[in-house]
Amino acid sequence: MATLQKLRNMGPLLVIFVGLALFAFIAGDAWRLFQSDSMEATVGTIDGDKLSAMDFEKLYKECENAQRMFRMSDPRLSDDQRTASFTEEELSYIKNEAWSVFTQLNVAERQCKELGITVTYEEIMDILNNNSSEYLNSIYHPFRTENGFSTDDLNAVIASYNQMMNEGGEYDANLAAIYSCWKFMEKRIKLEALTNKQVKLIENATIANPVLANKNFKLNDNAYNLEVVSFPYTSVEDSLVNVSDAEIEKYYKENKEYFYKQEIDTRDIKYIDVKITPSESDKQELLAQMNEYAESLKNGEKEYERLVRTSRSNFEYNDLLWTGDSYPEDIQIRLEQAAVNEVVGPYLNPSDNSYNIFMATEKSTVPDSLLIRAIVVTSQSSEEVAATTDSLLNALNSKADFKEVAKNYASVDSLWITSAQFYTAGIIDNAATQKEIYNARPGVYATSDFKTIPGKLIYQVISKKGKADVCNLVIIKREIEFSSDTYDNAYNKLSQFIASCKSIEDVESNAMQNGYRVQKLNDVNASTRNINNVPQTYNVVKWVLAEEREAGDFSGIEECGADHLIFAAVTSVNPKGYMSLDKEVNNYGTKIRDIVKNRLVLDKKAELLTAEIANNDFDAIKNNSKAKVSRVNNVEFKKITNIPSLNVDEPVIGVVAANMQVDEVSAPIKGDNGVYVIKVVGKNAKNAIFNAEKENEYILSNGGMYEYSNIVGQLFQMGLNEVYPVENKLFRFF
Repeated sequence: MATLQKLRNMGPLLVIFVGLALFAFIAGDAWRLFQSDSMEATVGTIDGDKLSAMDFEKLYKECENAQRMFRMSDPRLSDDQRTASFTEEELSYIKNEAWSVFTQLNVAERQCKELGITVTYEEIMDILNNNSSEYLNSIYHPFRTENGFSTDDLNAVIASYNQMMNEGGEYDANLAAIYSCWKFMEKRIKLEALTNKQVKLIENATIANPVLANKNFKLNDNAYNLEVVSFPYTSVEDSLVNVSDAEIEKYYKENKEYFYKQEIDTRDIKYIDVKITPSESDKQELLAQMNEYAESLKNGEKEYERLVRTSRSNFEYNDLLWTGDSYPEDIQIRLEQAAVNEVVGPYLNPSDNSYNIFMATEKSTVPDSLLIRAIVVTSQSSEEVAATTDSLLNALNSKADFKEVAKNYASVDSLWITSAQFYTAGIIDNAATQKEIYNARPGVYATSDFKTIPGKLIYQVISKKGKADVCNLVIIKREIEFSSDTYDNAYNKLSQFIASCKSIEDVESNAMQNGYRVQKLNDVNASTRNINNVPQTYNVVKWVLAEEREAGDFSGIEECGADHLIFAAVTSVNPKGYMSLDKEVNNYGTKIRDIVKNRLVLDKKAELLTAEIANNDFDAIKNNSKAKVSRVNNVEFKKITNIPSLNVDEPVIGVVAANMQVDEVSAPIKGDNGVYVIKVVGKNAKNAIFNAEKENEYILSNGGMYEYSNIVGQLFQMGLNEVYPVENKLFRFF
């Protein structure tokens, strides 16, 4: 079973990693679920039907585990990247991915049941064998091989998992992990297959008018050379156009469907995010401590390990010799000039906001790299260690085969290690042994002691090469952090400010003079990941989305992450449906009212420009003071036309030109950026071959701007959202 064996080869790290990750989920946000009064807690609805929080939790764990397996299976990643914990942003993505699959699969199955469409397990196997899943081809997964999906590995995993669960015995965490990953993949493949079947059904049922298809082809079978006279809307003074509130409201009422329709309930908020930073007092207090540590070193302190530990340095001390590039960059640039036993610092390193002290206890030149072999001998008693070491050493000195002697012990054979790798190679743990190895005569077996474990090292240096400068440093590096007093002061100041405000208007008008900046976030909903990219803002989002929330409500102060305080106020509660004219649609304060007004202003400017040039001949139109004239060649029916004189694109120009003859002048054309009059000065036939199927696809795909199948798929999904409305209440528990 190649797939499972591949995971087992990753060792116990995978078991621990998966086990801890799943536990973290259960012990984290989801614990709220089990503390609820009802085990029938819901995370939302589909068409009014409740969605079980327990069912979602199961799929979420499958999704999280699958994402972990995908990362484990990605050959492009390093070992550290594969086993790294998920970030908060990645966990938010996983939650949204799980919700998407959870709801879309539910909706697809409901729709397919009504249509009599099914996807069997045999069909899923065919998809795997034929490598026909776009989803699978887009990810690295545990069953992926050079030849596609390994169904043999999958079947072996399923059989082994069922046997383990049915017959009991020792629980295999790796097997459970890979099986959980497959269950999520199976759901994604099934969703993809169900959706594809329904989209295909719609495609086959869609019929285009053959007469329209032929006309569409003929319109596009010519390329036109045009002389274009442009009258930009900016050429009309804004003061000449007036739009009343009544006109705005009437237009919006008649054209609502072309504007924003909200499918879910949302909230608009304004908030203050306070990032707590160290005070000057905090900095001076740390600097005073660092000066004391520096004085200790200058006065001959030799217990380096104790000093570094009690100073809470970001770097632990060990007595090994290291190459200079093993140390932080701010230390590297000062190291060469620093003499042995000279204390450097304290100095401020702005790049990591730290105060630093270091002292070189020793500098030396050693071989750059060594080829060695070694055996580790450990036991409960020093007598057994000594006896075993002597026995093995005698055998090796008597020319016994190294592999044979070492086969029952932890060992390395013919391993090249550089001067920067001694400690990470795991062969030694102290400087005395390191120096002995550096100075050892090649070809001679020797022994040395460990510092941290009871045992002996038997080693042989086979070869040495190169030279490297090494040193041992005592490093005290301390990030400048805020104190509890600084935190409390920031909290109390914000609390007093909030208490002094009776409304959102008070918050906005008084924030700046109190050192705060009011920010806004529109359309907070159940999919909102965080506030202002601040970690751990879950409780803020949950408060904002509470059903009882009303415009004007103030939150308390929420402590987010290690160094943020957030206060929020709800400015608007937006129920699903058509938005109000005063709804802001971006963070720049633009309202729907502004968009409608701008549309009406352009319409009125178009009317003024059209009236100004009406009944004029083409030469008179070109000579108008507002006119900008340009030549545009190769204009086509299906392509958007760029107008060089305004440097804008206008879709309508090609459509009008395709219905004109050479030397014909158009009536004024209302465009997106101005009013245009065009004259056809040339017409070139493309002599293309009519293809009814392609023309039908173009017509059906909303003008050919997207592939037909994509348009059908999008419209299908929009239709399902209308038929089966989904309500997301994940924030209650997850």
